[in-house]
Amino acid sequence: MKRVLWIIAVISFISFGAEAQQEQKKREPMTPEKVAERMTERMAKELDLSEEQKKEVYALHLENATKRAEEMKAQWAKIKEEQKTQQEKLEAILSPEQKAQWEAKKAEDREKRSQWHSKKRQDWKKGERNRHEG
Repeated sequence: MKRVLWIIAVISFISFGAEAQQEQKKREPMTPEKVAERMTERMAKELDLSEEQKKEVYALHLENATKRAEEMKAQWAKIKEEQKTQQEKLEAILSPEQKAQWEAKKAEDREKRSQWHSKKRQDWKKGERNRHEG
């Protein structure tokens, strides 16, 4: 009996992992509308909201999600601008030879990161999610 339960547990675990991978593949970016919809659905289910309450809750969630998305976009723009400014200052300090060395090092690091991400994607596809090898 224990063996049967063990086999059922293993099969359930394997199928759950496969479903999680399928969901990961088809994940789309979350728009403010999708965020608001999900949050509203969750609250409606847990709190048994009326239709009127759902509309009001959705409007509130949409307003907040839109505001957060705009703030995040502005923050990314600020970070990119700061990186550009730092790069310009760095280039003014370095000699032409040092600039060339620095660019070569950055290109090498980008390639290593690309390979690492590629390996992680392959490991993910194989189901080896929790490896911390690099």
